[in-house]
Amino acid sequence: MDEIRVYDVSAQIGYGFPVESLETALKWNPHVLVAQGTSTDAGPYYLGAGTSYTESECVKRDLKLIIKASREFGIPFICSVGGAGADVHVEGVLRLINLISKDLGTKLRIAVVSGEIDKDWLKKKLLSGSKAGRLVNISRLSEYLTIDDVDASVRVVAQMGPEPIIKALDLYFRGEVDGIITGRSLDVGVVAAYPLKFGMPKNLVYHMSKILECGAIAAEPGSSSDGIFGVVNKDYFLVKPPNPRRRCTVTSVAAHSFYERDNPYMEKLPEGYLDVTTAKYIQYDERTVMVSGSRFVPQPYTIKLEGVKLVGFRSISIAGSRDPIFIKKIKSILEDVTEVVKDRLNHIPQDEYVINFRVYGINGVMGQYEPVKNPQPHEVGIIIDVVAKTQEKANSICALVRATLLHHGFEERKTTAGNIAFPFSPSDFPAGPVFEFNIWHALELEDPTEPFKIKVIEFPR
Repeated sequence: MDEIRVYDVSAQIGYGFPVESLETALKWNPHVLVAQGTSTDAGPYYLGAGTSYTESECVKRDLKLIIKASREFGIPFICSVGGAGADVHVEGVLRLINLISKDLGTKLRIAVVSGEIDKDWLKKKLLSGSKAGRLVNISRLSEYLTIDDVDASVRVVAQMGPEPIIKALDLYFRGEVDGIITGRSLDVGVVAAYPLKFGMPKNLVYHMSKILECGAIAAEPGSSSDGIFGVVNKDYFLVKPPNPRRRCTVTSVAAHSFYERDNPYMEKLPEGYLDVTTAKYIQYDERTVMVSGSRFVPQPYTIKLEGVKLVGFRSISIAGSRDPIFIKKIKSILEDVTEVVKDRLNHIPQDEYVINFRVYGINGVMGQYEPVKNPQPHEVGIIIDVVAKTQEKANSICALVRATLLHHGFEERKTTAGNIAFPFSPSDFPAGPVFEFNIWHALELEDPTEPFKIKVIEFPR
């Protein structure tokens, strides 16, 4: 093929997209429809709890439109699904696809690529000498992944690269499946698989995939609820939005090239990294940008592992104050309240609970990294955040903190009826289990497809 045309339908399955954008993109004859539906943006809870952060009816709506277009135009679809992307999340989406196949009155055969990593397989890899170094230098992550880390995790997923998806595409071209659904996946991997299969240059494919990964965010005005179209050949690639209300500009495309990484010029990938230092961006026409010149640098193959462990249960209380004396003294007041509560709870080991305060209006967003020092807000919002070993303990301690803060005496105090006001009744909210990432490591891998199982499922089932 001289060129490969890819339409990325939306930044996230379940976020929605205009039907008109899809209809226009289909007139441009894409070879494949793609969309990502996995991420860690929503934090560790969803991987631990086995639930999705996207609403099922919205996911069903998006997938139904994608699958219907795929069937009508005879092209494959490649979608990662399920949010956190473990098998339990994917299975929830497969139930939706079952309903879609019934709604459309059509039979579907789908290659499902699991993104969940078998813990026994992973432990055998570690015992055989494979290394998995932490990706972020923080103390709660082991420098190198251990057996204990794996055992402590609720479940483990990995950001699969394009290779397992390319393997599933072989099934499509043999006429064995109609499309591909994956669990946890590298965002650019979903986009890159098809053009890489047909031999397009890795530097251009990965760079285009980076621009397309989040849909129309790379356009002006940007949107995560719309799509973007890419065309790649041996020398350059083009990106443009099908929505006439948007346009790609050199600024919007170059900006997304630098998106979400510590080094804006380097995109880390399983098989190496993309260097966009030498990339050239040209306004090809009013709504299209042409890109060339980036470099791909190969390195030993690794996959990013993500795992979470249960650390306790949370209860929160939300309150506010506009008392200027309270606000002026709030740092010392919160410290005093914490000490009072700890003294009253001296029968409970202090390592069994944590008390946090988030004060919006002072440092609620950035905490210790807040650059604005000593602000003088006229009101503040306070979130009391307690994590304990059990939900009952979290509830009890949160109630004690809330009551202590409400009635705590301090110098110059005039609001003796209560220091804080509550917008809700009840004032306290059990928030359920709390998870944290204990696996955030890169595992050495010789075969990029080894840990990712593929099965073909027929629908309706």
